[in-house]
Amino acid sequence: MATDRSIEDVTKMMEDINVLSFRKLTDVKRLAVHFRNVIYHPLTQESPVILKYLNNLNETHRKVFVQKREGVEVEYIFTTEKKSSLQRQRFNSLPVSEVPELLKTEQIFTDESAQQVHICTDCNVEIELNDEEPLMESLQKHFNLEVHMPKPKIMKRESIDVAEPIILPNMSRRLSAMECGETPAQSLDIAAHLMQIMNNKPTEKLDRMFSSKLEASLIRHLPDNSEASIDAAMKFYHVAFDKLCQDKVDFSALTSSVAPIIMSIKDNVNQHFSADANKNFENEDNEAPEKPNKNQVKKYRYYGPIENYIVKLLLNHKLLSLVDDRTGKRAFFCMACEYYTLRFRYDSVLNHVFSESHIHNLASILQADKHIPSSIDNRNIEDIKEMNQKFLFSHSISEDNNGLNCGLCKTSIDSIEAAVIHLLEENHLGKLSDKIFRKVKANNPDGAIPDEWGPKSLDWAKFLASIGKPLNNRDHVVIENFIKPSGKIANYCSCCDMTLKGPRQVLFNHIRQKKHLRNAAPHKLQLLYRNQCRPSEYYASFGNYYVCAVCPKFIALPSFAAIVEHFESDLHIETVAKLIRCALYEQNVDKELLHHNKVTISGEIKCEYCDATFPDLSEAITHILSSVQHQNALVEAITKANKGDIISVYMKGNYILNSEGASFNCVTCKGVFNSIRSLLMHLVFAEHFPEKPTSENVFRFYLELKHNINMLGRNKYVYYEFGKLKCGVCDADVEETENAKRHVVSPRHRENMGASYVNVTLDVSGNE
Repeated sequence: MATDRSIEDVTKMMEDINVLSFRKLTDVKRLAVHFRNVIYHPLTQESPVILKYLNNLNETHRKVFVQKREGVEVEYIFTTEKKSSLQRQRFNSLPVSEVPELLKTEQIFTDESAQQVHICTDCNVEIELNDEEPLMESLQKHFNLEVHMPKPKIMKRESIDVAEPIILPNMSRRLSAMECGETPAQSLDIAAHLMQIMNNKPTEKLDRMFSSKLEASLIRHLPDNSEASIDAAMKFYHVAFDKLCQDKVDFSALTSSVAPIIMSIKDNVNQHFSADANKNFENEDNEAPEKPNKNQVKKYRYYGPIENYIVKLLLNHKLLSLVDDRTGKRAFFCMACEYYTLRFRYDSVLNHVFSESHIHNLASILQADKHIPSSIDNRNIEDIKEMNQKFLFSHSISEDNNGLNCGLCKTSIDSIEAAVIHLLEENHLGKLSDKIFRKVKANNPDGAIPDEWGPKSLDWAKFLASIGKPLNNRDHVVIENFIKPSGKIANYCSCCDMTLKGPRQVLFNHIRQKKHLRNAAPHKLQLLYRNQCRPSEYYASFGNYYVCAVCPKFIALPSFAAIVEHFESDLHIETVAKLIRCALYEQNVDKELLHHNKVTISGEIKCEYCDATFPDLSEAITHILSSVQHQNALVEAITKANKGDIISVYMKGNYILNSEGASFNCVTCKGVFNSIRSLLMHLVFAEHFPEKPTSENVFRFYLELKHNINMLGRNKYVYYEFGKLKCGVCDADVEETENAKRHVVSPRHRENMGASYVNVTLDVSGNE
C-alpha cells in the first residue's frame, strides 16, 4: 500500500506540470520548487535512468528561462495538452529558432544536419519548416491534405501544435524528429515510464458548451486569469468530473424516482376535456391549402395586427397561451372552464370566450378574487360582454335594432356564432388588413411597418402555419426524452438508438412505450448525477421534482427540462467556478459554499455530512464535486429543510394549505378557494406572487395538481401547516422519513384503510 501511495504521489505531482505557461517570475519559481520536489522524491531516486532524465530536463528548462528575450510576450510553453487557437497564436510569438541550438546541447544527439520538423501524430507524417513561411500556414497545408482527412468513426479531428525539438515518443503531442538514426532503448524506457505515471485523462468528455461557459466564468472569478491558471482550473474540474463518472451507480433500482412523460398533451386533452374541438386536428392541419387560380391576382396582406387583436382579447379573458406539444404551434388554455384549443382553431376559442358559461365562470372568479388584475372595472357579466362587443367593433362588426352587421362586407349576421365565422373568412380578413394598412400609412406616410405585424402572407391559413413554432433545443419533449431532430420529418431517439420517421405523432407514440420509458430513466439519472443534481419527491403530493446539490440557493425545479436548463445557467456554472477558486486559492475561500456543504476548516478540514477529514482544501472541494454519497446526503438535508409540496416547487417557495383536497388557503393573502380552477387562477395571476411558472409549466402543473388533489382527498390528508401533513385515515402526522406517496403504501396506512385501500402506482406519479 505504501508503494501504491508513493506512485500516486509522483503521478499527482507530475500532473501539475502538464500545462504551464510561464510569463511571470513567480511561475518560474513555482515550477523550480515543484520540479525539485519531484526529483528528490524517494521513488524517483530509486531509478537512475529517470533521475538522470529529469535532472537534464530541469537544467534545460532553467537555461531557457534565464535567457533574455526582448519583445516576446510568452517566454516558453511546456505542455502535453491541446491548445486553443488563441494560445497557438501566442505560442507563435516565440522565436522558435533560438530554442533548438540550446536544447541540442543537452541531448546525446549532436548531428549537425538536425532540423526541427513537426510530426502529425494522427498521420505519422513529418512537416518541414522554413523561415519564409509562418508556422501555422505550414501546418494548415498538411491539415488540408487528403491523408489528414477524418478516418471512419472519427467525427472530428483537431489540429496539433508543436514545440520543443526533443524525442519524447508517445508522451507529448509536441514532437520533433531529428536525423539521428534509431531511438535509443533508454529513451523509450523513460517515455514509457513517464507515460504510465502521467496519463490521467478523463474517460468522460465534458459538454463543449459547458466547458466554454465554465472557462469564461473562471476568467471572471479567478484572481489570476492567466492561461496557466485557467488551464490548471479546468484540469482540476476534469479530474473531479472523471472521478464522479467513475463512481458506478446502479440506476436500474432508482428509475422509479424519475417520473417520465407518461402522456402527451393530446392524451391529456382528450381525457380531461370532453368539449375539446381538436380531436381530428391531424387531418385538418395536414390538408394542403387550395391553390389559387393562375389568372387570379395574388394579394399579400399583413395578418399580424389582426391576430394581435384576437390574442389581446384572449389574454383579457385570462386564457393562458402556450405551445402545443403535438404541432409546435400556439395553443390556448382557459383555466376558468378547463377548456383547451389550438391556435389555428380560432373559431373554436372565440366561440368559447363569447359563450354564456365562460362569461359566467370568469365573472365569478374575478369577483371572488380581488388579487387578480383585470382590464374591466366591475368584473361582472355585463362588463365582460361589453369587452366582447368592443372586439367585434374593432373588426367592423356592430349591432343595431336589426341585429349584427359587418360594415366592411356590407352584410347582416344572424348570431354571435355566425359573426365569429364571418370575421375569420378570407374575404373579411383581407378587407380588414387593407383597412389597417391604409390607416397606418395615412398617419405616417414615411414610417416602416411595425415589427409585430409579422411577414406578408398570401392567406390567413398560410400565416398561421408559418408563425409561432418553438425552438427545438428548448422543446421539453425533445429534452426529456433524449430526442435529436434529424430532419424535417425525422427524429432520432438516442436512448433507444432509433430513427423515428414521420409526423410528430410518431414521436409521441414512441415516447409512451414501456421500452422507451425503461431506456430513458437511467439516462436521466446519469445526466442528473454527472451535473451534481438529484431527483426528489414532493412532501404533500405524489410527484417528483429535481434539486441542485452544489448551488447555495435552494434550486427545486418541477421538470427534467427545467433542471437541464439549470445545468447551463450562469448560477450553476458560477457556483462550480467559485468552488474551483476555493480549491486553488485558499486565500479566496467562499465561506457560504463551504457552510452549504457542511465543510469546516477550524483546526482540521472536515466534512460533517460524510465524517471525513482532508489534508487540504483542494481535496475537500474535490470531495464536494465528485462524491455521490456527499451530494446525496446534502440533497436529503436541504429537501427535509424545505419539504416542498407540488405548489411550493412550481411557485418558487409559495405554498397553499389544504384540507382533504376540498378547500385551499393561500398563506400570503389568507384567501380561501374551493376549486382547483379558482386556486390555479389565483396562483398564476395574483399580483402578490413575484415568481410565476411559465405557461407550459402551468398547464402541466394543472394536470399534476388535479391528480394529486384527487389522491389527497381520497386518503383524507390535511396539510394544516407547512411541513406538517396529517393523514385523516391514520389520525396522525406523516412521519419524518415519509411523505404523502410513501405513507400511502405503508403497512399502517393500508391496514387502517382496509378494503377501501387505493393502489398507487409510484412509477408514473408525476405526469411530468
